Amino acid sequence: MRKLALFRFVFVSSRWLRERLTPGGLVIVALSGFAGAFGLDTQSNLAHVVFSLGVSLVAVDAAAAALLRRRAPRLAVRRHLPEFLTCGQSARYRIDVRNDGPTPAPACFLVEQLRQPWPSPAALQHHRGQVTTNRFDRRIGYPAFLDMLRRLRALDVERVALSALLPGQRVDIDVAAQPTARGLAVFESLWLVMTGPLGLVETRVPVAASAATLPVLPVRLPVELPAASSHRLLQPNGISLALHVGDSEEFRSLRDYRPGDPLRAIHWRSFAHTGKPLVREFQEEFFSRHALVLDTAAPYPFAPAFETAVSMAAWLVARPRDADSLLDLMFVGDRVHRLTAGRGLGGADALLRVLATVAPTPAESIEPLLATLERNAAQVPSLVAIFLVWDERRQNAVRRLLARGVRPVVLIMEQEGTSPAADDAGFAGILRRIVIPATLAETPAAMPAP
Repeated sequence: MRKLALFRFVFVSSRWLRERLTPGGLVIVALSGFAGAFGLDTQSNLAHVVFSLGVSLVAVDAAAAALLRRRAPRLAVRRHLPEFLTCGQSARYRIDVRNDGPTPAPACFLVEQLRQPWPSPAALQHHRGQVTTNRFDRRIGYPAFLDMLRRLRALDVERVALSALLPGQRVDIDVAAQPTARGLAVFESLWLVMTGPLGLVETRVPVAASAATLPVLPVRLPVELPAASSHRLLQPNGISLALHVGDSEEFRSLRDYRPGDPLRAIHWRSFAHTGKPLVREFQEEFFSRHALVLDTAAPYPFAPAFETAVSMAAWLVARPRDADSLLDLMFVGDRVHRLTAGRGLGGADALLRVLATVAPTPAESIEPLLATLERNAAQVPSLVAIFLVWDERRQNAVRRLLARGVRPVVLIMEQEGTSPAADDAGFAGILRRIVIPATLAETPAAMPAP
């Protein structure tokens, strides 16, 4: 905890300096500091001259930058963000800038400020051994702290140059963005950055821009699976889950015709009476339903096994399905969630946005997830379960599913170099072990398909 507080202090202090001094200004300040330390005795050397010169240059440029701040232009800015980004893929978005002031706006920079979450001490402790390659960095831990900060922000946005604008002039700017991890990037503020005439000091002026969020979807890691069963089962409350024309024999109501409805469902008598096509809607309780179970009982954020499991779940969610099939995604967050996508209930994008922000949960969270899975197993003809460990609790749950006639596909995440923790006897044909790289240096995006 004490080391984490020190890391936060060092990071905030260095960021404060980087936001106010250019790289050249940082060099001048550093040289002035050394010169001031060695020039205390003005009789023995001339280091005090270097100190005085450096301090004078920075002071003059800071005063000039303060005048620029008082004369900052009045800009109207609007972001045009995409619906989402995908981790590992560079992207760009657009910013509209218009000079609403009565005077010309000088050439300057625009800098985005994103919300910065902070890691917990336990998460940092686990992360240290994953991203550092030498003993010194592992012992200190600051490089791992910086890496976690980048991942928690989910997005790196470059500063962009803004050319001089005349009063009323408008310009579109492309901004480069690089996702650093799956998650939700929060745009907190936008700053106008102007540099002093000597190029040593920067001044920042806030620009009116509404806060925005941008989900970064996980990498999709392909995995080969056997062909899923597509036969239909009885679904309680099926009417609320499938909002389209059904195929059972129980009449429900009439509604307006929608493109894609079969002609046999048109109620011709009502069509002749009203002059517009009406469709008979039936009680639909029989359709194909599939389940995807994601184990979130990970020991710490960005664990390789957990991130690989999320990437595989993203691929399974996004792959094409029959128009009449539904997909249930089950996982644990603040509680057990069972989210459904399919015809009439939205596409895979909604589930991918959920996977972008799913977080590790305690080890005991697997119990309510397995209980929910067993309660709903009778409704799904196909089931894929992604487990982070293969312990007795998970094995017993799979045995109970097999006893009820459900034959799931079980994917087990295993760390590279470890031996299997349990015997696979009794699970032949349904169990697959996925080997995970031992370090985060090899991300799921670079892993070969299992």
